[in-house]
Amino acid sequence: MPELPEVETTVRDLRRFLPGLTIDKMLYADWPRMIQTHPPEVFGQLLAGEQIQTLERRAKYIIINLTNDKYLIFHRKMTGNLFFREAGAPADKYTRVVLGFTNGTELRYTDLRKFGRVYLFLGQAEMQVLLSRLGPEPLLDTFTFGHFQEILRGRKGTLKTLLLDQSLLVGLGNIYVNEALFVSGIHPQRNAQSLNDTEREKLYHAIRLVLNTGIENRGTTLSDYLDGEGQKGRNQETLFVHERAKEPCRTCGSLIIKIVVGQRGTYLCPACQPEA
Repeated sequence: MPELPEVETTVRDLRRFLPGLTIDKMLYADWPRMIQTHPPEVFGQLLAGEQIQTLERRAKYIIINLTNDKYLIFHRKMTGNLFFREAGAPADKYTRVVLGFTNGTELRYTDLRKFGRVYLFLGQAEMQVLLSRLGPEPLLDTFTFGHFQEILRGRKGTLKTLLLDQSLLVGLGNIYVNEALFVSGIHPQRNAQSLNDTEREKLYHAIRLVLNTGIENRGTTLSDYLDGEGQKGRNQETLFVHERAKEPCRTCGSLIIKIVVGQRGTYLCPACQPEA
C-alpha cells in the first residue's frame, strides 16, 4: 500500500498543478536515507532551477519528468503520500521532503514509517536501471488475455504469491489481489498451474476490473493513504473481502475468513472461492 489505483490517483491529481512549475530549492529533508541517489545537499542543488514537464506512473512509482533530462521519482512503499500545497499551507504530519517552487507553492512528501524512497536520475539510462525489472502494466490496452496467459504459463507456486510479484505484473498489492481473486471466484492458495482457461480469463478481467474500480473511487484508504490534495479515497466502502473478516459476503452471505498466504493477511469467502 499504496497500490496502482492510489498511485495513479495521485499522479492524476498532481498533473493538475505541477507541470510548468519551476523548482526553487529543497526546503526540507529530515531523513537523508530516504534519498537514494545523492546526498541531500547535492540532491537539492541538482533540482534547483529545473522545470516540471510531465508526470507519469510506472508500476507503483511516481515519475516527474524535469528539464535537462532529469527524472525525479517517488516510491511510497507502505505509508508515503505526496501532496501539492499552496503557499503558506499548514504543515503536514510526518513530512520528510519538501520542494519549494518559485511561485511559493510546495510539493511535500510525508511518510509515517519512513520506508519510502526518492530518486533523482540524470538521464533515461540511469532511470531504466531502476525500472527494468518491472513486469507489464495490467491496464494498458496492449496487455491482452494472451499476455496474461504467457505470464502464468509454466509458473509454479501459490497464485496469490505470483500475483504480488512485480517482475511478473505490476501494481497489484495485497488489497487488489485479494479483491481480484474474490471477483474471479478463485481460492488464493490455488497453484497457478491448476487454473483452466476459463479461470485464467476470469482472473484477467477481475484484475482489470478491481484496479479500474479503485481508480474510479480515488483509491482505498484503510490507514494512511491520501490523494494528491490530502483527501481520503472511497474504495474501502465497496471492498468485497479485504479486511472484512467475520463480515457477511456481499454475494452469498457467508462469513469472510482470514488466512495467511506467503506471510500476507489474505481474505476470502470460503463459499464463493472453494479450494478446488
